[in-house]
Amino acid sequence: MKSLNKKIGYAVYGLIGAGLILTGFITTERGLKGDDRKEYDRVVEDYAELGDMGFDGFRPMDYKVAFSNGEKDFVIDYNDGDYEVSERKAVYEGLVGSIYQNGNEFEVVVPEYDTWIATGSSSQLSSVIWHESFHAFQNTKYHVLENASENGLSETELAERIDSDVEKKNMYEKELEILSQITDEEKNGDAETIALEYINVASDRDKILSDEEKVSEDFYEMVEGSAYYVEASVVRYENGEAAYQDKYINEAGNYIDGNSKYYHHGMMQCMLLDELDPQWKASYNFDKPLDEVIASYVK
Repeated sequence: MKSLNKKIGYAVYGLIGAGLILTGFITTERGLKGDDRKEYDRVVEDYAELGDMGFDGFRPMDYKVAFSNGEKDFVIDYNDGDYEVSERKAVYEGLVGSIYQNGNEFEVVVPEYDTWIATGSSSQLSSVIWHESFHAFQNTKYHVLENASENGLSETELAERIDSDVEKKNMYEKELEILSQITDEEKNGDAETIALEYINVASDRDKILSDEEKVSEDFYEMVEGSAYYVEASVVRYENGEAAYQDKYINEAGNYIDGNSKYYHHGMMQCMLLDELDPQWKASYNFDKPLDEVIASYVK
């Protein structure tokens, strides 16, 4: 879909990060810097502990990762514990965290580590690689962009519409508030009760959305929210509970103008589904909205 195809993976995220460095790879280094290699090593080490996070077949090392300086890309191709590095002209003019379709393959493109740090970001670049690798997985295995609805809006246009409509905004804020109960142990009730309350509000709100607004929200919550959920899990593992709470949980239930609310909303949908059925991800094919999956567990 044209409007949605332009969007996938183009946002670069500010994350908090730390981790151990895995050494011992055999590399053919052609311009790949040491810090870039360390970030990739961290991804491999994280995977040894985190695995596919319940999404059957997801492995970030299955997708080439290009570290870009805006002029050249240095592309890592991982293979059974070793990797080779090739060099090419940068596929994007700007510096982005994104995916790139190269023939039939989806690749990850991120800025070089020193460029990333120079932007003032406190992010752990390895977490961005996980996020974008998950987009590559979504498109490789489930063809989410290829199968996206024709009746959709770009993420920015969608956010602007909702932010400027008081009723739609207020009801979305209520959805976030309900979902956030799953993240607060003091307020956390029975998952089915939270799900029922959430689905009732979401169903009422759907009635005031246009078809293109509805299909677009479902898409971004599903595609970006699930990738944000994966990213948050990596940060939790790499940096601990305090960093995870500060970066991903404390503000997740608050409505924020712009695109980030779809990431927060989709992440909390995934977290609610974890409570409803820890195995939900194993059979999820990204072919239905997360709301629909939640509703299937509500009596």
